Amino acid sequence: MPQLLVLTPAELTRDVRAARAVRAAIAEGYEVVGVSGQISGETPVELAGVEIVRVGKPARINPLWFGAPTPVGANRVLRELRALFRLARVLARSARLWKAARVFPSPDVVHANDLDTLPAGYALARRAHARLVYDAHELYSEFDAPAPLLARRLTLLLEGALARRADAVVTVSEGIAKELSARLRLTHPPLVVLNAPNRSTGTARSSATGPLRVVYQGGLGPGRELDDLLVAARATGVELTIRIRMADPARLRAEIERRGLADRVRVADPLPPSEALDALTDFDVGVIFDRPRTRNSDLSVPNKLFEYLMAGLAVVAPHLETLGPFITDERIGRTYDPHRPDELPRVLEELAADRAGLAEAQGRARALALDRLNAEAATATLAEAWGRAR
Repeated sequence: MPQLLVLTPAELTRDVRAARAVRAAIAEGYEVVGVSGQISGETPVELAGVEIVRVGKPARINPLWFGAPTPVGANRVLRELRALFRLARVLARSARLWKAARVFPSPDVVHANDLDTLPAGYALARRAHARLVYDAHELYSEFDAPAPLLARRLTLLLEGALARRADAVVTVSEGIAKELSARLRLTHPPLVVLNAPNRSTGTARSSATGPLRVVYQGGLGPGRELDDLLVAARATGVELTIRIRMADPARLRAEIERRGLADRVRVADPLPPSEALDALTDFDVGVIFDRPRTRNSDLSVPNKLFEYLMAGLAVVAPHLETLGPFITDERIGRTYDPHRPDELPRVLEELAADRAGLAEAQGRARALALDRLNAEAATATLAEAWGRAR
């Protein structure tokens, strides 16, 4: 049985993309082993069929994950130093993963998730004469705005040199695939594996009357701040539920109470990945509210989009470069100006007043997810990346 070694910088069982790849590999006949960092600070959940070695101590929760406003440093030198320090930590993290992964001496394929694991993945694959797959979840040179020039250049040099030596590069969207091809000077375009969930039997129970049930289920952070989400509570005829990953629900409830929104916003407890999709079926609309801070934001196609679609929810999101045309072309919801989050309440009120249009958008969302935007449809692409023709 061929062995697939999966590397992740954060808890593997909480990384829904990596966990889906693990399940696909097991279904394809691989023995799967994993080496996982713990930079997210999340506790493991069950992931059957994979032996996992964990490296380092669980990290502390970053205040930005709670949605604190992103600090904008005026000092360019300080921004450069912070970015260089972050890059140094990436290399140190990869060294720890490499050291731990040596307990698996002869994998047939090394699947390196994120730039944090790519140096380790390259060294391990070369040592074992294994196939190397680089799974780029982001544009790693685009985390900061404005981008630190020296750190950005060094990041691109490192990522490009190793990605060109990989047997396959995989990423999350067509837009990011094009950017990676150009920035990293790849000889072959990356394969695209969307962050889509497995097909499910549960679907939203649409409400023809009563308040519009709106949910946000995801994380907070730079460009995705709590203030921009809570403007949705201003909408008339709307019930807003927020379920924030890696945030303390008690702290969130206290903040909602302080703002006088306790009667308009419900804070739900975070759920393990295996329960997150089913929890969406109690709602009508899923919200996305990213601001276009970087090219990552412009090209973002987040996990929650596909979860909303699979649950049969209409989607309301900013009209970003990738997300906006997709929503409008597929007619699965509404968009608003990404520079005007204050437009979000108006768009929600329009959907609340158009229940027939809402039901049509929900039906198209569910059909689209079942037809082609699901994890099962991506298995053949992953098999290709791992070097196994189906």
